[in-house]
Amino acid sequence: MARQRGGRGWSAPPTAFVGVVEEALAERHRAITLAMLGEIVLRAPVDTGRFVANNIVSIGSPVYYSLDAYDKTGRDTVASGESALSGLQPYTVTYIQNNLVYAGALEDGHSRQAPAGIYGIAFYGVTQAFNK
Repeated sequence: MARQRGGRGWSAPPTAFVGVVEEALAERHRAITLAMLGEIVLRAPVDTGRFVANNIVSIGSPVYYSLDAYDKTGRDTVASGESALSGLQPYTVTYIQNNLVYAGALEDGHSRQAPAGIYGIAFYGVTQAFNK
């Protein structure tokens, strides 16, 4: 995308790179979202695995349901998140949320396994990692 000599314009128009930039943007967005989900799963308290399994990834709009699912290892939750992000387009909003009635209490530190919460700490760690 170099400017031609003599000031006659660009050798390739900047619009020719829009697709490349948008693809890179979507991939970065996907990587950040998956890093965030991974941190949430890592920091989530595990008793039955229900809280872990209910960290739901959605694109474009939030979801308002909870799952009758259990995932003590977090593998299925991360795989589900990866699947949800397979069609990610640039400039869309992604959500990671947990709609269980006790999710707010866990975030507020009402667990010996996660006394400082889950989402807030995960967000801080991921933003630090991706700001470098």
